[in-house]
This record gives sequence, structure tokens and C-alpha cells, in this order.
Amino acid sequence: MTATHTRHHADPAPAADPAADSGAGNAEGGGEVASAPRTGRAMGWRLLRKVAVAIAGVALIAAGVAMLVLPGPGVVAILAGLGLLGTEFPAARRVSERINGYIRTAWRKIRRRPEARPDAGPDA
Repeated sequence: MTATHTRHHADPAPAADPAADSGAGNAEGGGEVASAPRTGRAMGWRLLRKVAVAIAGVALIAAGVAMLVLPGPGVVAILAGLGLLGTEFPAARRVSERINGYIRTAWRKIRRRPEARPDAGPDA
């Protein structure tokens, strides 16, 4: 009776260790048994994060649009809102990358003009 009782207590301990290992492996993509409860919880947190990012990103963009006519860094706020939305939404990331490309090109053109003006000034 004692051996059965000891064996009964010995079984849960090894079963708990693989469960703990599969839980740790679950974070890395392993362990099917422990993944079911965490997947539902993870999906809930992921959805909550996506909604929060969407609300904050749209708020930043709206504030930026308002700051285009009000005092404040409107363009910076719009770009920050797009960047924030780009963390969760691929379409926003593509728009943000395209706009950043246009801005970098414009900035390079602006930086080249002052170098060309001093040369053109003395000749004229």
C-alpha cells in the first residue's frame, strides 16, 4: 500500500515536469497539449493589442491632421501614427514605407539645392 501510495505521488511530479517543459516549449512553438489554453489567451491578448494599436494610431493621425491647421508638429504626428499602425497592420506598414521613401527623396533634393546655389550665384 505504501509503494502504491509512493508511486502515485511519484507519477504527478514527472508529469508536472514535462508539462512545465512543454509550457516553456510552447513559447517557442512546441508542446501541443499545453498550447490549447495559452493559444486562446494569447489570441485574446493579441486582439486586445491590435485594437489598442489601431485606436492609438488613428488618434495620432487625427491629431496630426488637426495640427496641420493648429500649432504643432502635424506631419510628425501623422508619420508616428502610421508607424504605430504599421507594427500591427501590413497595409499601414507599406504606406509608411512608401511615404518615408518620398520624404527621404525630397530631403536629398533639398540638401543638394543649397550646394548648387552658391555655385550658381557667383556665375550669375
